[in-house]
Amino acid sequence: MANPRLSSKARRKLDVARAAIKAGMGVVAIEPTSKAPDTRFSPHGSKSATDDVAKVRSWLLDDPKINLAATVRETPFLVIDIDGPEGEAALERLGPLPPTRETETRDGRHLFFRHDGKVKGSRIGFSPKLDLIVSGYVLLPESLHPEGGRYKSDAFDAPIAELPRAAIKVINARKRQERGPQQKGVIRAGNRDNRLTSLAGAFRRQGFEADVIDTALQAVNDGHCRPPLSVSQVGKIVRSVTRYDPEDDGLFEAMSNVTPREVDFLWEPYFVRGAVNLLEGDPNVGKTYLLCEIAAAVSAGRDLPGQAEAAPRNVLFMSAEDDPETTLVRRLMRMGADLSRITFSTKFFRLEEEALGWIEKHIADRRIELLILDPLLAYMQGGIDMNKANETRPFMARLSELAKARNVTIIALRHLTKGEKDKAIFRGLGSIDITAAARSAVLIGEHPEDPGTRAMVHIKHNLSERGRTQLYELTGGGRAKGKVPRVTWRGVSDLGPDDFLRQPGKPGRPDTVISDAKEFLKRALAGEARPIKAVLADGEKRGHTARTLRRAAQDLGVVKERRNWKLAKMSL
Repeated sequence: MANPRLSSKARRKLDVARAAIKAGMGVVAIEPTSKAPDTRFSPHGSKSATDDVAKVRSWLLDDPKINLAATVRETPFLVIDIDGPEGEAALERLGPLPPTRETETRDGRHLFFRHDGKVKGSRIGFSPKLDLIVSGYVLLPESLHPEGGRYKSDAFDAPIAELPRAAIKVINARKRQERGPQQKGVIRAGNRDNRLTSLAGAFRRQGFEADVIDTALQAVNDGHCRPPLSVSQVGKIVRSVTRYDPEDDGLFEAMSNVTPREVDFLWEPYFVRGAVNLLEGDPNVGKTYLLCEIAAAVSAGRDLPGQAEAAPRNVLFMSAEDDPETTLVRRLMRMGADLSRITFSTKFFRLEEEALGWIEKHIADRRIELLILDPLLAYMQGGIDMNKANETRPFMARLSELAKARNVTIIALRHLTKGEKDKAIFRGLGSIDITAAARSAVLIGEHPEDPGTRAMVHIKHNLSERGRTQLYELTGGGRAKGKVPRVTWRGVSDLGPDDFLRQPGKPGRPDTVISDAKEFLKRALAGEARPIKAVLADGEKRGHTARTLRRAAQDLGVVKERRNWKLAKMSL
């Protein structure tokens, strides 16, 4: 059977990929009209780069619209990325450069050079409109830019020149200068957004308009930020600060101008789409196991209890506590996840404004529909006192803005306080404003009558009726066997939020209340086993709450058989 033929455009892409591979670079599949890796073919981004031309050809047969990129990671090559006249001016500071392989980009060009390890690490923002790509990848000719335009090259098989020593010296001297303690007034990565936002706010309070603030911030950015933010990033800060007029114009609107919007759910009614949701519980009750089960189900398009016809969706799993290699990936695999649809952060960072921008871009590029933060408090911006409402509320509001803007479901894990509270909704660590900002919250705890069974209880539900309590167990695992357990769902329960407030033996209701409940159970169960639901209903008619009856049943040693209770046999 003859080999299937590629289209003319796909053949041009294959020729370019062949030239990159011949030079010693790997090739990565990129989503059509995008810069994000196409996980169908390159599930691990640049780590999945191939030097197999036949494999690239098979990608193009499957989808001729994909973009292709060349990775320079762990190669003797680097790429100088030049944008516009400003970038060309910055390029001159490197001195005369020899002719070399070149790609025409949307706003400038890429120059490929050999450096044989003499330049360490990419330098985004090395100079205004000039980046050095040493450890990443760049789109190849014939790829389409996300904002329009096609990458081109007249001769992509041209030789790759050696980067002159003088240029390497300029690059490395710049690095040493930036690391030196003698620099004053330098704003480094991790603090750029906060400093520029603060400056913009000061200008705005004095009545300056957006164009003046933008000019001032661009000057500070170019002169003091190392590396500088992009022009668009600075513009985003300006737009954020100037969206409210100093005179309060536009802060208020008539309700008649509001278009009603239906509430949508990732998993109805527990987790709301386009909003922040909480998953809370004590240590060692299996919170992260449940998060892995949810992530696995979402990625694989598997129905969670009560769902129907779920579709596969992408997940960003950010964990500050569990290692991806030894913990998360093993649990996700055990639970049947589609790992190509789940991404994670390779480094820990707090959710400062700059980092939220990175996440928002990743959500857009990867079409993420579920963002998991494990745990929430680890990712709070530096300097925030988690117990102060006036500090936690702005952070939670910003998370909610992100969720709504990208229509992404955020599930944030939160541990519980050690002290007792009157209501389950108050038990989470930190300010009650964290709970107030969430649209939905679930509590994970051990079943009061069966410690081997976990319960997921809906404790907050602003946009729906309270969901039924879902029961599950961790089954099929064991440290001795080296096997990771999986989540097995066990149906629903009538347990409510406050059934998990106190464990037996701790201060609680007066002994007389428990004693009366015990006497009622002895009479109610004197004859034979009875349905738990019927016993609770009878007890409530006589003034005993379900929570008190369950505690009394545990104290009595009442035996549970399926959905029935019966008194334990007394030995003689």
